[in-house]
Amino acid sequence: MSELPSEPAGVPKIHPLNREMLPEDPLEMQAFEVPGDTELMFRIVIEEFARMGWDKAAIVGLARDPFYAALHGLWRLYGEEAFGDRVAQVLSRVGVTRVRSFVAPSPSELMQIEAS
Repeated sequence: MSELPSEPAGVPKIHPLNREMLPEDPLEMQAFEVPGDTELMFRIVIEEFARMGWDKAAIVGLARDPFYAALHGLWRLYGEEAFGDRVAQVLSRVGVTRVRSFVAPSPSELMQIEAS
């Protein structure tokens, strides 16, 4: 059996609440490109929006907004028409989740149900 190291390797983990605030840290989320499978990322992102109830028109509209960096980057990569076609393909396979909720009216009187 091997012994555990006396000191942890790598950078020490510090919780953000306990970390020193540095002037060059913008405290904002930063987006940047990483290598990977573009097709897989596209399907995963579109499926996520579909599960939130977004249809093709809503997803394509959102992709036009540069604020949504990953989705907008895919829209720019494929172009308007191809992006819409790809969204339609994914949605035809997974569907769009639709949920409707309501508050039931309170009963005017309670009724005792007897078990037989």
